[in-house]
Amino acid sequence: MYITGQEINKKKQEYIDLLNKNEKEQVYQTYLEENTMFIPREFEQNHGIHFCTVFRKLPLSSDYKPDFVYLSKSSDNWNVILVEIEKPSSKYFKNNSTTFHADFNLALQQMNTWRAWFDEESNRSHFKNNILQGFIEPAHMGKNPFNFKYVLVHGRRSEYENNTQKTALIRGQQRSDFSIISFDSLAENIEKKYPLYVALKKNSHYELISKKFVDEGLFSLVNTDLLAISQGIYDDAMAQSSSWNSHVIKDGKAVKVMEEVLPKIKII
Repeated sequence: MYITGQEINKKKQEYIDLLNKNEKEQVYQTYLEENTMFIPREFEQNHGIHFCTVFRKLPLSSDYKPDFVYLSKSSDNWNVILVEIEKPSSKYFKNNSTTFHADFNLALQQMNTWRAWFDEESNRSHFKNNILQGFIEPAHMGKNPFNFKYVLVHGRRSEYENNTQKTALIRGQQRSDFSIISFDSLAENIEKKYPLYVALKKNSHYELISKKFVDEGLFSLVNTDLLAISQGIYDDAMAQSSSWNSHVIKDGKAVKVMEEVLPKIKII
């Protein structure tokens, strides 16, 4: 459910106040997971974020675990978006200069490391066929091309917004597959951002660790053996049972999908 009315400004102020505290990175990771309207929506395509789901710390390998990963499809292809969040206190430039700060250079290097990893065909295949096994549905869409995109959330806008040269230097690091945004930018248009499930990838299944029921699509298409959900999602889904609208035919009768699948899904 989208946030509305006074809640919009209240949430924005809560978020900005948190940015001003300059906490550790994990504090902001946790806040975004609990308030998914602040998670970036860069490179989202016309079908939206796949299954309204964002992965936290999705393990590409033992060394690479992006802070967030989400997928978005069109009729012809998929965008796979990897998001790295730094800290609001992370710097773009050294003091009183237009020389990039070590914070920013390290973040840029991280993006290049991910790009280099996906340049290997074996890694792309592993990602698609193993890491995302069972998540690419409908199955025929798995044949469509995957385009890998990268988003860096870094620092505060105030460091560069009134300086044309600094703004241009940051923009110059962006690519058609790489977007750089400030933490302040995440508060823009939150009233237009639908909520998301936050998921963890385990060896044999996906765990939805959010507290709220968001959408039926995931449950309609993904094998229930591959899913586990929080008690919060289960309880909220049951509370919204009157609004379930996806159906399957069983014994010649239309049955609500959620009535069929929810009892089969493990609760964590």
